[in-house]
Amino acid sequence: MRKKKYRPWLRAFSGLFINISAAWFASSFIGTNISFPQTIFQFFALTLQIGFGIVFLLLTVRIEKELGK
Repeated sequence: MRKKKYRPWLRAFSGLFINISAAWFASSFIGTNISFPQTIFQFFALTLQIGFGIVFLLLTVRIEKELGK
């Protein structure tokens, strides 16, 4: 019963998280094409952006699995 109540919210968050994930991946790849990371700070920022993209992608997968049950 409770799952049905929150189903639209889970669907909305799933869509939001997949878009955030795509934005993180896009920012990391576009930023790399503009200027290759030359310092350790830039490399760390690039790694962090890819990490955030993966985290939001995994959140989306988990929510979609929950909706599929």
